Amino acid sequence: MIKGLDHIVLFCKDTEKSKEWYTNAGFQYSHGYEGMHWFHLGSGLVMLHPAGETSPGITEVHAAVENVNKLFQFVTENGLTPIDHQNGNKTLTEPVTRPWGDIQFELEDLDGHRWAFTQRGE
Repeated sequence: MIKGLDHIVLFCKDTEKSKEWYTNAGFQYSHGYEGMHWFHLGSGLVMLHPAGETSPGITEVHAAVENVNKLFQFVTENGLTPIDHQNGNKTLTEPVTRPWGDIQFELEDLDGHRWAFTQRGE
């Protein structure tokens, strides 16, 4: 039956600019074909697909990370702005610890897709 996630498709107005954004966010590039780009996400992939219009809605994808502080530093050094959507998209200077113990920060890509990078609390 179902054995796991193959890939998530995100529709993007400019997949070349989005490819750069995802690289700056720390995603590892897998491959590309005719304007489509795939990045590794655990055992699955994220696919950037060209689209004239985008409508991300309120979807937020949570990616598990081993060291949230190291990734936070990496994305800020690459010019991205971590936010906290639970506090009105407030710009963060460090990851936040949620009441349930997870440590995380969020990023919003060029098409409004929201990502939370989460390290499980102990």
